[in-house]
Amino acid sequence: MKQTIFEKDGYLMRSNSETRWAGMMDALRIDWHYEPTLVSTRHGYYLPDFYLPGAGIFVEVKGPRPTQVEIEKATDAGASTGKPVVIACGDMDFCYPGVGGAELFICCKHGAVRYSTFEFHKIILAGLGDETYKRYLRAGIKHSHPGSMSATELVDEYLKNLMHRSEQEQYMASVAKPLNAEKAQRHRQTSPPEWALIKFFEVVRSKEAA
Repeated sequence: MKQTIFEKDGYLMRSNSETRWAGMMDALRIDWHYEPTLVSTRHGYYLPDFYLPGAGIFVEVKGPRPTQVEIEKATDAGASTGKPVVIACGDMDFCYPGVGGAELFICCKHGAVRYSTFEFHKIILAGLGDETYKRYLRAGIKHSHPGSMSATELVDEYLKNLMHRSEQEQYMASVAKPLNAEKAQRHRQTSPPEWALIKFFEVVRSKEAA
């Protein structure tokens, strides 16, 4: 049975890459919700993988580099929601003194601006402290997938295979919705990484407006 569901903190995700990026956000103390918002774009409906409520940002995870159509979807989603969209892609891996192998594409009306994940290690160390930096490095270590599924993943794969596509989507959403709602009810202050993201995108928007 080919694995198409990957469990992370009770969520049913669509790829191992999504669970790894979720783990990186956890390491940096960035709160996330999974697939909460369906957005209309010029290429049809679009469901970004993550929404970061503390920073007001959507994150879409891709394997290889995004296509032009994927960039246009993300750009349209950002324009219609007023929330920036970042596409995270590539094979993230530990590469001391940082985490390399992956890229972040900031999608805006003037095109997509690319950053390497390796570029952020100095900012994380200097601005967020040694403990956060160590968590960031640990999250970047690539572990081979075990090749076997947990009991939860096996059951969910079986159930998913019995459903039509629309039923599969409804099922995945039914699992994520209460978990997202539970997270939304937690009241906490904006974390330093979330604050840094807010400030970063304020600069991006000011450059767009110029």
